[in-house]
Amino acid sequence: MSSLSTARYIASSSLAATQVQVSVTSNNIANADTEGYTTKTASVSSSISAGSGAGVSVESVSSSVSKYLIEDLTDATSQASYATTTADYLSNLQTSLGTLEDEDGSGTSLVDAISDFEEAVTELATTPESTILASNAVSALEDLTSQIRDTADTVQGLIDDADSEVEAAVDTVNTLLETIDALNEQIRTATASGNSTADLDDQLTTAIVALSAYLDVTTFSCDDGSTKVYTSSGQMLVGSTAHFLTAGTDADGQTTISVNGSDITERLTGTDSKIGALLELRDETLPAYMDDLDELATTMIETLNAVDGLDGDILTGTGASDIKVVDSVLDDPTTLLGSGNASTTANNILDALQGDATYDEAGNLASGDRTFTEYATEIISTAVTASNSASDALDVAESALSSAEDAISSACGVNVDEETARLTELEQLYSLASTILSTLQEMFDDLKSAFA
Repeated sequence: MSSLSTARYIASSSLAATQVQVSVTSNNIANADTEGYTTKTASVSSSISAGSGAGVSVESVSSSVSKYLIEDLTDATSQASYATTTADYLSNLQTSLGTLEDEDGSGTSLVDAISDFEEAVTELATTPESTILASNAVSALEDLTSQIRDTADTVQGLIDDADSEVEAAVDTVNTLLETIDALNEQIRTATASGNSTADLDDQLTTAIVALSAYLDVTTFSCDDGSTKVYTSSGQMLVGSTAHFLTAGTDADGQTTISVNGSDITERLTGTDSKIGALLELRDETLPAYMDDLDELATTMIETLNAVDGLDGDILTGTGASDIKVVDSVLDDPTTLLGSGNASTTANNILDALQGDATYDEAGNLASGDRTFTEYATEIISTAVTASNSASDALDVAESALSSAEDAISSACGVNVDEETARLTELEQLYSLASTILSTLQEMFDDLKSAFA
C-alpha cells in the first residue's frame, strides 16, 4: 500500500510538472512574434527521500538571456540612434545649402546665385547705360542675398528643431525611467516571494533597450533581481528609485538637462544616443555652418560696399540672417553704379566679385583669401562630406544593430518548430503520466476492495 502511494505521488508530481512545462511551451509558441519576448524554460528537478526517488518538481521558469548580448544590443541601439539622428539632420542641411550641379548641369546653391550676379554685372559692364541690365543686376543681387537669408533661416530652423527634440526626448526618457522603476519593484517582490520573474525581465530589457536609444546607459544587476541604470558618465538614473531628467532653459533660451539639480547637458553632448546627437548638432555642428554663412555675408557686405565709384552702400546687414540690398538701390537700380563712370564702377564690382576677399577663421573653415565662389563652394563641400560620412556611419551602425538583434534572436528567440516538437513530446509524457496514475488508482482501489 505504501509503495503504491509513493508511486502515485511520483506519477502525480510528474503530471503536475509536465502541465507546467506544457503551459510554458505553449506560451512560447503563442508569443513567438511578440517583440522582446524570449524563450522560457521550466527547470525540473528530482526529489530524493531516504535515498529513493520521490517525484519531480518545477524549480523555476526562466529565460537564458546573456547579459553580454543585452549589453551588445543596448550599445548598438545607442550608436544607431546617434547615427540616424546625425545623418537625418546633415542630409537636411545639405539640402538647404543646395547642389553644385544637377542632372541638367545647373545648380541650386549659393555658388550658382553668386555666378548669376557675376554674369549680370558682366553684361551690365558692357552696356552700363542700360536700365534693363541694371535692373537685372540688382535683381540677381537681391536673389543672392535672399538665398543667403533663406539658407541661414533653414540652418537656424534645424537648430531650433534639435532643441525642441531634446525637450521632447526628456519626456520620453522620464516615461521609460518610470517604467523601469515600476518593473524593478515588481521583480523585487516576485524574487522575494520565490516567483518567476522571466516575463518581467523581458519587459525590463525592452524598456532598457528603448531607453538606450535616447541615452547611452550602463546597467548593473542587483541581488534582489532589480537593475540599476546609469548614464555612460556615471549619473544614476534608476537605483532604489528613479532619478528623472529635468528640462531647463539657459541664457540663450536653449534646453538644458539636469538630474537631481545637477546640469549634465555638456556630459551628454556627443554621447552615443539620440539626445547626445541632438545636443551636438544644436550646440556645435549646425552653429558652425551658421558661422560660415555669417562670415560669407559680412565679408560680401564689406567688400562690395568698399568698391570704388559707388555713391553709398549697396548692401546692408550684420550677417547671413539679415543681409539685403539697400532700399535706394532696389527702388532705383540705375543707382547701383553710382554717379561717376558707370563702366569703371561696373568693372570694379566685377573685380570685387571675382577677386580674392580675406576671410577670418569661422565655423568649419580656416582663415585665408578666396573668391566668394570658392568660399561658398567650401561651405557646401564641407556639408556634403559631413553628410556622406554620416550616411556611411549610419550604414555601419545599422549593420551592427542588426547583428546584435540577430544574436539575441538566435540565442533567446522562440524557434516555433523546436517548441512545437517539444510540445508534442510533453503531451505524450502527460498522457503517459495520466495513464500510469489511472492504473495506480485502479490497483489501489483493487487492493482496498481485497482487504474490505
